[in-house]
Amino acid sequence: MKITDIRTMKLWGPLLHGQGGETGSSFSKTIIRVDTDAGIYGLGEAEHFMGVRDAIAYMKGYFVGRDPFEVNAIVSEMLFATLPPHHAEARHGLMPGNIRACPTSSPTATPWGPVLWACSGVEMALTDLVGKALKTPAYNLLGGKFRDKARIYLDRSSPAEITKPDAWKKMASETAAAGFTQMKFDIDHMATDAQGDVWNHTISLAQINRIVKRLTIVRECLGPDFEICVDCHMQYNATDAIRLAQVLEPLNLLWFEDPTPIVNPDSCAEVRAKSPIAICVGEMFSAEQFRIFIEHKACDILHPDVLFCGGMHEMRRIADYAELHYLPMAMHGNGGALAAIAAAHVAVASRNFIGLEYHFIETAWIGDYVTRDAPLFKDGHVHLTDAPGLGVELNEPICKKYLAPGESLF
Repeated sequence: MKITDIRTMKLWGPLLHGQGGETGSSFSKTIIRVDTDAGIYGLGEAEHFMGVRDAIAYMKGYFVGRDPFEVNAIVSEMLFATLPPHHAEARHGLMPGNIRACPTSSPTATPWGPVLWACSGVEMALTDLVGKALKTPAYNLLGGKFRDKARIYLDRSSPAEITKPDAWKKMASETAAAGFTQMKFDIDHMATDAQGDVWNHTISLAQINRIVKRLTIVRECLGPDFEICVDCHMQYNATDAIRLAQVLEPLNLLWFEDPTPIVNPDSCAEVRAKSPIAICVGEMFSAEQFRIFIEHKACDILHPDVLFCGGMHEMRRIADYAELHYLPMAMHGNGGALAAIAAAHVAVASRNFIGLEYHFIETAWIGDYVTRDAPLFKDGHVHLTDAPGLGVELNEPICKKYLAPGESLF
């Protein structure tokens, strides 16, 4: 079996609840399809970030004609290349589209950024394809499952009307009523009514007091057993992050996410050393970056995203590395239904998994552009079946409805 094509399709539609409860904006999803000469294809999802589609075009030129079962080798060659004389089928010189092949290095000479993000989506599609070819679920390709379902946590950011206590109660109670048992809020959107200098990455006492008050409303509404997390979006200085974490201690939060910019593990380690709440990091990390943060004692919970870490096999490897250090692994989730299901396959195959994020519960089309033999969520979980591969197919009517201008349906 050989790869014959790698294609992308962009969907575009309304986002009904964005960061800070924003409405009226739009969101996009890039879907990947890998075809073979056997007529079997796989589906993946990639984030529509700068450079990702360029990197996927590179992968098409470089890997058409290769064996799709070489999933790990394809990702490795894209990120780290090979030594001369290179793989027997390595490309040299110009490829279609006047793209220059780089067999001696990653196309950008770095194993992260758009190259890693493109690998993530193509790897997802290859894993789906191989599972279909072998007539087995993707989780069996990752070592088999520990459980039948993966717990979902909803990222709610904040209600739009942050100054109204009833808005916080409503968001909390609706989440629990829908069967979810874990949710997350965005610190940087919770008290914008007290934001002063937008350039200075600090948290004022006025903001801290409002954040504590609003999270207390949520905790009182949900009771002591519901898991609550907060995300700082890498925004703050270490001193203020420590101050906030310490005053939030009575609320018994599950984690305090990305408190400082993630380019410096030492600042995150400083926060961790003084925080009574577990520090969760890594939504944009590769396996190597997780190693650095663990060695610097800068995290308590690893938080990879299947769209950004290199795909399903890389995420599975990160889970094992976390477990070797007796650390749990949650999963960041910036994707739609397809990425969520792919991550769920990794989750059920990872012993130390504790929760998978989903952002788009109010935006139905992002959860409906693929179909499968079960609802996307049931009782706050993704329930997996024995369907081969990822167990999904495109929902063509939804894809047609939200196809971005200039795009064509697979």
